[in-house]
Order: sequence, then C-alpha cells, then structure tokens
Amino acid sequence: TMKWLVKRFFKPFAKAMLQSLLGELAEVAIVAVKELSQLETLSNEEKRKKAFEVIKTEALMRGKELKDSAINLAIELAVQLIKR
Repeated sequence: TMKWLVKRFFKPFAKAMLQSLLGELAEVAIVAVKELSQLETLSNEEKRKKAFEVIKTEALMRGKELKDSAINLAIELAVQLIKR
C-alpha cells in the first residue's frame, strides 16, 4: 500500500536529508517541531517561526552557521516525519 511505501522509503530519506542539512542539529529540529506541533494556541506559521528560532539559536550556540533556506527545508522535513 501507499502508506507502507511512505513509511518504508520516505522516512529514512527524510531523516537522511535532515542529517545532511543540519548534521547534529537534526534531532533539535525534530524535537522542536514535535513539541511545537502539540501547541494548539499557535497557528502553523507561528509554530514554524518558533521552530526556526529554536534551530537558529541552537546552531549559533554551537558555533554553526546555517542558511535560512536549510533551516526552512529542515522544518518541512521534520513536519513530514512527525506526521507519518
């Protein structure tokens, strides 16, 4: 079925992409998106902005410089990972 295919192939692919985009910060992105997704008081746009801030701040604290586009793509991938 399609759901099986998605689980079997998309999840590992998305995790690998996250890993290559953010390195050790991949887990930070997943945790931030997962926690923010549970906040019903925020709009999706507000959740994205907060996730962006969390990832960017954590990157700076670790001395890493990430492009905004990489962070945004990572957020999208993390959203897809937790949805499935």
